[in-house]
Amino acid sequence: MVHRMISEEALSEEIQTLVFLLWSEEWIYRDQKPELFFRIRSYENKLKTIFREWFHYPIYIGDGYVRLIKHPERKVLDPNPTHSLKYQMDYVLYACTLAFMEEKGEDQQFVLRELLESIKAYYPGGPDAISWSDHGVRTSLIRVIKTLEQERLLLMFDRAIEQFRDKEDYDLLMQISNGLRHVIRHTRLSLSEYSDKVSLREALHQEEIDDGKICEQQIWRRLFAQGCLFLTELSQDEVAYIERHGLHMQQKLEEVFQGVYLERYASTWILIHDKAREGKTIYPAYNTHSHVITVIGTHLRNRLELGEQWLNHRGYVALPSIDVFNLFVSVRRENQEHLAKSNLSDRALWEEVSNYMKRLGLVKVVNDEWIFSDALGRVAGGIVEEEESIKEETKREVEAYQNWLF
Repeated sequence: MVHRMISEEALSEEIQTLVFLLWSEEWIYRDQKPELFFRIRSYENKLKTIFREWFHYPIYIGDGYVRLIKHPERKVLDPNPTHSLKYQMDYVLYACTLAFMEEKGEDQQFVLRELLESIKAYYPGGPDAISWSDHGVRTSLIRVIKTLEQERLLLMFDRAIEQFRDKEDYDLLMQISNGLRHVIRHTRLSLSEYSDKVSLREALHQEEIDDGKICEQQIWRRLFAQGCLFLTELSQDEVAYIERHGLHMQQKLEEVFQGVYLERYASTWILIHDKAREGKTIYPAYNTHSHVITVIGTHLRNRLELGEQWLNHRGYVALPSIDVFNLFVSVRRENQEHLAKSNLSDRALWEEVSNYMKRLGLVKVVNDEWIFSDALGRVAGGIVEEEESIKEETKREVEAYQNWLF
């Protein structure tokens, strides 16, 4: 049971920093970040224990890289998605290429022609459903291969895959790395039995339950991955669990992760830090983005207190995207003297601010509806007048009384 984990022993600042960094950076390569790689190596056993007992996730630490191996989750947001894959075709080709690589085996070399023939066999709908004469299809495969190379799953030799975009008969030599075993998850399930991603993830979730994973570990996964957990994401079993054990979870987190706190609201839970942490988006950050969020939080709270009916049936503040943008424009105008240092247009600044809020986990967008966490109320208050050259004694005084969001 998680209750026994590490005997509720408080983690050192260095170890808990490494825990958060591993959540932020799923792959860590020795040749790219040698200092971080060896920091993790020096606490290898401790980190493996923490991730196994808190999250039911294994860590692989080899000669060249470290990887946190996440099982497919039903609703956990991945903090490190495969950014270079853009379209549905990319993901289909990515899956087909992984299937080919798994069949081929680690450390095996192959030529591009061999991969193209294999993908036609794996591709949904049969070999006639995909044509390599299509420039868009070739471009999609280039994105897939470059992604696999970035992930160190494929090694390239002397020629550039980009030339395949303009030459259908282009060929080159590649090799599968030994990192493949830590990407392909061995499962007892027959994947052919599942017609969509949702049913497969549910089956994998059930497999973990059968293996003894408990609700608490899945809740921690969401909190550490997202920072802010919307309780509607939980299953009935998990909701029942937090109703019985929520206070215990809150106390345990604060005992083990020093300076990290779990705040529980009616509709959301959120992790906060008492100071800025390595690799984390923080609030307040003494910048325009941070100021705008404070103003929006204050504005929403005040409007709700005046009786405006902005809450949806689940208890969240939910607004159409056009209303949210207009709200941002109005609060920017009302606080122009504080935000005048930004020369960006309303649309450009809102793009940056909204991305900042999403990274903090304070807002989600579903079908053009912006859903704000009720934890946004904690940011309500005055904004810092000075954006730069803050006196150190002033900054220390503010930090002493102001928590930092995760």
